[in-house]
Amino acid sequence: MNIKDTFLKLTSRTYPHGSEDLVIPLLPKGLMTDAFGNLYLEVGKTTTMFTSHLDTATKADCEIKHVFENNLIKTDGTSILGADDKAGVTIMLHMIENKVPGLYYFFLGEEVGCVGSKKLAEYLKKDNIFPHIKKCIAFDRRGTTSVINFQFGTRCCSDAFAKDLASKFNGAVAGLKFEADPTGLYTDSAQFIPIISECTNISVGYQNEHTFNEVQDIEFLQKLADAVIKIDWEALHTERDPAVTEYDESSWYGHYYGGKNHKSYSTNYGNRYDYGNYGTSYKKNDDLYGAYVKPKAKIQNFYDEKNEYVSTIESLNGEITNVTLHSERIKAESVLIQDLFDILNIQCDSYIWDGLELIINYKSGSVTKFTRKKLMDFLPEIDYTDTFTH
Repeated sequence: MNIKDTFLKLTSRTYPHGSEDLVIPLLPKGLMTDAFGNLYLEVGKTTTMFTSHLDTATKADCEIKHVFENNLIKTDGTSILGADDKAGVTIMLHMIENKVPGLYYFFLGEEVGCVGSKKLAEYLKKDNIFPHIKKCIAFDRRGTTSVINFQFGTRCCSDAFAKDLASKFNGAVAGLKFEADPTGLYTDSAQFIPIISECTNISVGYQNEHTFNEVQDIEFLQKLADAVIKIDWEALHTERDPAVTEYDESSWYGHYYGGKNHKSYSTNYGNRYDYGNYGTSYKKNDDLYGAYVKPKAKIQNFYDEKNEYVSTIESLNGEITNVTLHSERIKAESVLIQDLFDILNIQCDSYIWDGLELIINYKSGSVTKFTRKKLMDFLPEIDYTDTFTH
């Protein structure tokens, strides 16, 4: 199977949720359909479930025009690419062709709330028809280095499992640099955290997903394809107890947006959340070498027509450091957050949203925190970039 050709065929058009059946002719024969419309196939004797999703994060049903730039594949700017998650689908098709043992699941509706995987997970909680499955591996993560061990602040796999899998990847193909990454968002594998011991999400090389600027690193995808058929998935270390819920109380604190595909934010900019201390930066000029320069905050305004209010968003080095929004807009955003919790089935005791930081309190006493910038990954409705005035 040619990885590039397969990827290009799979991304020749978009597949909004509800139209996933259009991609079936591009999939192997013999796939079965579960009671919820998801496609699956079990190869050999296995304890490992592999997942990807067939829908595309768009309502537009259209053809895609590919543009090639060195090792990157993108579009002409009139549509998203759909590498999220046709890159993952490509990897799984390659594994099936090479008869890698596994339970392969192609889910419906991931982009609209993990519809297919949520229904399957709810069914399995009542009647686990896959008791032999101990690991759930999703291929649906941006970047090139992530083995996700926390999704939306909840532990999905043990550190030992993440490190073991990262080591297996890095040892399989030269040039891979996987590592455990706690900055996961939310994908199908998260639905199985209460059921399956080790659940993770693996980088497949796309960036800027859900936008017209989406790109796919096809060289990385080829390396990943070479690696996945060399790994002994059955021998991976497993230890997490799915009955125990663990939260990452630090959440994304200390990590630059985008996960460990980037350097630690604290390494570059000092204490990220102490807004009175922005670290240090230096510049070279003719008179003074090494002079201290305090970074300047970027201030952007927009007129909130509904509330007749001038809103302000301040940012520094790409991070939002202060917001001034009408109280009614904060309340409206809180409603969106509650809707998100309902979709993701987030069980919390209470939460506080002040427009800048989301603090989630759990009955166990754990606390998870999200910055506004990070929350925008889940709720693009609170990104007001298009309304800014200068």
